[in-house]
Amino acid sequence: MKFSIMSNAAWMMSEKVVSVFGVIFVTSYVAKSFGPSVFGQMAFSTSLFSVVQTIAIFGTETLLFKHVSRNVQKGKRLMAIARQLRLALLLLVSVPVLLYVWLAMAENFRVFTLAAFWAALFFTQDIFSVYNNARLASRLNTLANSLGMLASFAISFSVAWWQLSPVFLAFSIIVVSLIPFMIKRYLFFKAQVLSSPPLAKRKRYLRYLLCAGLPLAISSILISVQVKTAQFFLVGVSSAKELGLFAAANTLSASWIFIPVAIITSCFTEIFRERADVAVRLTARLYGYVMAVSLLMLIVVSLVGERLIMALYGADYARSGTLLILLALATSCSAMGTVAYRFMVKEGGYHYLLKKIACLLCISIPLSWVLIHWLGLRGAAWSVFLTELLSLTVMNYFFKHGVIFDIQRSSLNYKTYK
Repeated sequence: MKFSIMSNAAWMMSEKVVSVFGVIFVTSYVAKSFGPSVFGQMAFSTSLFSVVQTIAIFGTETLLFKHVSRNVQKGKRLMAIARQLRLALLLLVSVPVLLYVWLAMAENFRVFTLAAFWAALFFTQDIFSVYNNARLASRLNTLANSLGMLASFAISFSVAWWQLSPVFLAFSIIVVSLIPFMIKRYLFFKAQVLSSPPLAKRKRYLRYLLCAGLPLAISSILISVQVKTAQFFLVGVSSAKELGLFAAANTLSASWIFIPVAIITSCFTEIFRERADVAVRLTARLYGYVMAVSLLMLIVVSLVGERLIMALYGADYARSGTLLILLALATSCSAMGTVAYRFMVKEGGYHYLLKKIACLLCISIPLSWVLIHWLGLRGAAWSVFLTELLSLTVMNYFFKHGVIFDIQRSSLNYKTYK
């Protein structure tokens, strides 16, 4: 692995160290102070707008990363058009969602959801993160995101420490994306110019983003819905308290995923530029690295997870500990599945991804519904794990004559790492 790639991955990981610190010492303190119900309300609101955010991004994240990696000038022109497209889509989708929450939900839900809308607005307008990642300058993202997280954690801790109304936690939801956006925007425009393509070509760029982005967008939306299905069903079938218990377990079991994601993002700057046969070999090697990290973290979660839940969240969250191993397995599958997803994008498999996720959604929704009705919280964890396992294996094996299976098999061969 090249030094520049390793350095970039290290910067991306260091950012997430701050996030994990917050999860361990601040989020758990807030969850313990306000109880599972308030924690569940926050989780529901942010989950709801994470779906809206995914719709607004419209698959442009992956397209921008791919083009900035290959051609900076073309990538920047696409960034300008993508920013306008994201804003229009966010506003279009957010209005009915906000109206629904305002009319149907209690006060805390309304406040947290409105805060989640503003956070989504700043996040979707942050086209600078993907530019920095593609140019192996993730250190800029790390510094900006870390400041945003520290400010957010400071607000959350202060609200819990001084026993203020939980609605003040809304500010922590907003600043976590506002501060990084402002910093990255300033740094980008200090060194770069982001100009839209000529008027005659704007339609062509927009058409490309819509046509190439649509399969990715639908895939991302379906993935987002699929991932949040268990949470939405828990709210409908049980209560915000049950969702709070699930969110605590899911937060802790997935807290390490930043490590493989950083490695994947950095390595694909090189893989995107390589011809097919070289890309397959590099992807198999990357798959092995991710598998090793996942196995290591799975062992750690299995050994100390339940004790961490009790120590960090308190006795009210004791039931969360029983979900950790299943959700950590799901996280491992998700991390390895990201490698396959990026490779399919590299090979232009947009339509395959769309069909795959649509089929997976048709399976996961009824599966989640049945398992949650049958097993409750544990059923939610089983539904997440089984969905991620299907996505990693069977659902990938029909792409280009089983190339994903070949990659997974090659990752187990020691010769791949020579």
